[in-house]
Amino acid sequence: MTTDLELLSKKARRQAAMAEAGLLPHPGQEDIFQGMEYTLLTPALEETVLIDACNAASVNRLASLCIPSPWIGKACRFLLESRTALSSVVAFPFGTSPVEAKKIEAFAAAAAGAKEVQVSLSPYMLKTNDRNGLRREMEELRSVLVKSELTFIIETSLLSDEEIIAIVRAAELAGAERIKGGSGFWGATSLHGAAILRCAAPDWMGVTAVLDAGNAKNALPLLAAGADRLSTSSPKDFPGFTEEPGTQEDGAHS
Repeated sequence: MTTDLELLSKKARRQAAMAEAGLLPHPGQEDIFQGMEYTLLTPALEETVLIDACNAASVNRLASLCIPSPWIGKACRFLLESRTALSSVVAFPFGTSPVEAKKIEAFAAAAAGAKEVQVSLSPYMLKTNDRNGLRREMEELRSVLVKSELTFIIETSLLSDEEIIAIVRAAELAGAERIKGGSGFWGATSLHGAAILRCAAPDWMGVTAVLDAGNAKNALPLLAAGADRLSTSSPKDFPGFTEEPGTQEDGAHS
């Protein structure tokens, strides 16, 4: 008898194959920026670099700019009236911090102005079959983020389909708004990774796929496979992206 897990895995494999072959519909090139997350995760973020990133994100009307939490407050001033939301990461990239530390870090990022908080989850908890502990951690993190959206970062390249499905369902129960197919530390999200996340997630939950720098060509297949947002550290790889500060149409201030 075929199980739900087998059905979801089969559906994801078919969806990924069709996306790779160009047989599934996807947004037009012009819509990519509106669903793009610009990641600028460096421990030494100079103010001029931050200002340029905020300007570029606003001018190109990107969905979000993801930066380390110490710079969230300053970036808020530059993106005050922009459509680009600010996000930050917690326990990045390994996800092995104690849950109390994650909660403090998540609360601090939200208090500083992050509209989305992305929490790295440790594959270790799944590999040791501590699914109850993982679910409790996710629910506790949800409890400290009242106004900010919660995204869980799932290292899809290190997990089996069964483990990915289990973690997505736990994220659904915890009320997370979005799941992300990796930190980028272990490579980009594969087509199958994006497809299995989309097949396992409810319709209301967003799916972010991570792109390797220089691989903008994979954007449309990933969107066709099921992602609705693309995370990249190199948005300039995309045709039509402008790095010139210029006049910020959304009213962001520099």
